[in-house]
Amino acid sequence: MALKAKHLTTLALLLVLVACGGQTATSGGILPLEEMPGGFEGPDVLDLTGSSAVIQFTSGAPVICNVAFGTGTDYGSLATMPMMAGGVRDHAVTVGGLAPNTTYHYRLTLTDEQARVYQSQDFSFVTAASQPPPADRPEGEDVASLAAGDKVIGVSSNFGGGNNDSAFGANNAIDGQPNTEWSSNGDGDGAWIEIELDQTHDVHTIGFWTRTMPNETAQIFSFAVTTDEGTTYGPFDLPDPSQIYYFPVEFTARTLRFDAAETNTGNTGAVEIEVFAAAHEE
Repeated sequence: MALKAKHLTTLALLLVLVACGGQTATSGGILPLEEMPGGFEGPDVLDLTGSSAVIQFTSGAPVICNVAFGTGTDYGSLATMPMMAGGVRDHAVTVGGLAPNTTYHYRLTLTDEQARVYQSQDFSFVTAASQPPPADRPEGEDVASLAAGDKVIGVSSNFGGGNNDSAFGANNAIDGQPNTEWSSNGDGDGAWIEIELDQTHDVHTIGFWTRTMPNETAQIFSFAVTTDEGTTYGPFDLPDPSQIYYFPVEFTARTLRFDAAETNTGNTGAVEIEVFAAAHEE
């Protein structure tokens, strides 16, 4: 029987305490991951960069999970997968804020529908060496960012019905962090996000980095952008989800709405959106 919604918060708190605490799979009633009914496949480290990685695995039973990680086996940091009623079997947890060319240790902690807690052994990976931004990155500053005072004023949806500040909320698309992302709640071709800049700008370049899933779904292949004057530009083709791609434009605007034009459906969204504009004279 699936977990009732009122039990999920309690289990999530238990999972955080276990993952962050000093208990191991040999103490406190915590079971080795190998004893999970149905077993598990993985974990695998995917999308490894100099600042982030995705830990992917499949569990034989529905679970909620956390990944403790750090440069030593005391870990110190925690990444979570968004909680869903009854848990899930396919897991892809992003760990971010990492340093390049550094060894990181990580450990999985899982809770199943019967509130049994399982924990893996210690695993490790080495982040990629630091890399410069893509060669086609425009000169100047990105004016579409939370740090610049911009904000998301509309979005088709956020994963799990969360708000813009949630784990996969729309603010992640303009936070300047490639280890976070906005995910819609299954909008596919209907995904859109609208951004208000700090002021009206003469825009010369826009950048878009599509999110995707480990199974290569939820990917945007092309998008269009509409200004507050009602003019639409694009669609612009995105070759792949490996990086941000830039497109020359020429318009003046304060608000920009980005619409998915062609996708392979699912929880489409964006890792990062950037806007470059001519400098304003004081």
